Amino acid sequence: MNLATRTVMTTLAALAFWLSGVGVAAAHTSLVGSDPAKDASVTSPLAAVVLNFSEEINPAFADVAVTSADGRNWVSGSASVEGPRLTVAVGPDRLTTGLYTVSYRVVSADGHPVSGAYTFTIASVPEQTSPTTAPARAAPITADPSPPAPAGSDTKASVLTAAGVGLALGGAIAFWQHRRNRRKKAAKHPGSETGPSRGEQDTSPPSGRRD
Repeated sequence: MNLATRTVMTTLAALAFWLSGVGVAAAHTSLVGSDPAKDASVTSPLAAVVLNFSEEINPAFADVAVTSADGRNWVSGSASVEGPRLTVAVGPDRLTTGLYTVSYRVVSADGHPVSGAYTFTIASVPEQTSPTTAPARAAPITADPSPPAPAGSDTKASVLTAAGVGLALGGAIAFWQHRRNRRKKAAKHPGSETGPSRGEQDTSPPSGRRD
């Protein structure tokens, strides 16, 4: 084997080794998706950040931070890992308007560390207001109408009143007529109304008797 052939074979072997290394490196775990997505503009309340990797990751080595421009980390609690999916809750306060950075550092199942970062924006989120109900209108208070008097009650009362007045008037007229008749009789026959008293009896002797 001459020198030229050896040089060509050495070069090809080195190239193959280099290509194999690139393939192995390319096969390592990487971030393939997220929610919110990179450079997304979020217009609804955000409760969690979800990262999806190309391979399963080790739950014991999963670290995620969601920081605002002032440096505050909004992650609440520990990360939840299910295979290649990693979820972290944010809050408890609602994220305010502004730019947020998601930083992650995880270890894949084959032990390869993966780290990276991306940003998203919280746009103006409308306030969540609980629905208000109009106050119930109070029912109008109506007076309980008194039951109407029987139709014949007024007539009966009038008849009784008239009868009473008639009886009283008739009695007065009868009494006045009786006294009037007595006065007329007394005027025609004086002394007939009352007899002579014992002291006024006639003591003159009967006619024809002599003393």
